[in-house]
Amino acid sequence: MQAMAPETEPGHAEQASVDPQGRISTPSTPAGPDAPQPVVKAGTDHTPVPVQDGAVRARQGNSMPERMGQRALNTEAYAAGVELPIRPTVEDVLRWHAIPQALVAALSGGYLANGLDELLSFGTLPIDRPAPLAFGGPSGGGKTLALAKIVARYVMANQGKDVPLPYVVICDQNPGDFEKLAALVKPFRIPVIQVGTPDALVDAVSQRRKGQPLLLDLPGVCVYSPVSMARMMRMVESIGAELTLVLPAGLDAEESADIGAAFAQSGALTMIASRMDQAGRIGGIITAAACGLTLTYGGCSSAVVGGLATLNAPMLARRLLTLPA
Repeated sequence: MQAMAPETEPGHAEQASVDPQGRISTPSTPAGPDAPQPVVKAGTDHTPVPVQDGAVRARQGNSMPERMGQRALNTEAYAAGVELPIRPTVEDVLRWHAIPQALVAALSGGYLANGLDELLSFGTLPIDRPAPLAFGGPSGGGKTLALAKIVARYVMANQGKDVPLPYVVICDQNPGDFEKLAALVKPFRIPVIQVGTPDALVDAVSQRRKGQPLLLDLPGVCVYSPVSMARMMRMVESIGAELTLVLPAGLDAEESADIGAAFAQSGALTMIASRMDQAGRIGGIITAAACGLTLTYGGCSSAVVGGLATLNAPMLARRLLTLPA
């Protein structure tokens, strides 16, 4: 189902809309002294680029809203006691997602996709890199499933090619975690190595073949615990891994921002948004990414094969204007 195409109502000067071609907009942005201030992409020193009028056409490829059933935002949806009107403005929708007011202001006043593209960074997460890739995040946030989905993407994309299979290591000692990951990657004939200390991790990594991608499933972490963060970072630093955050949609926006900021300060550059197909409000994903993390993939189903969608600004704008069915 498409997002609503709101009509103009008194008191709602800017209305969100989606046209049949997937272009997401608000009405024309005023020129002159009343025009919105430029929005600067988080974590860059680039010259400010205004959120201007002009159609932003959804890019080719799989679209998350098309890959999961959705319903339009309506008056039955509430956030913090605030009811959405029949024809919500962009600001109404962003507030419903619990996005902080400072970011609401930055994303308003023009095409929503343009605002997202200026505020956030988007990219991919290739695993055929010299440095190991470590998946971190809160316990139960979808790290293990995200790693398995990344493995599936890599294996499926390289079928018939003479490339080494990924080397997968899990550092989590919780009962059942090793068995879960092993079962998820078993169809791809990929063994899983379990370690419990940085020294054991270094020894395990030394046994991988040259050119073999290395993926590391880290223990769940509490960013408010220095001990927990230090334990995670000892694993990461022992093998010179690149840290990526796996954060589930639906968390409180402020807590998500704390997690995103903590990982960015710990050296993480990228982020995967898990459970995008299960959560209604995704403001936490926006606020965490705005802390300086590049958004890469979003979980669009629980399936290992095909369970990730590459995130970009037009897709995220459509997702903000709709809800999972």
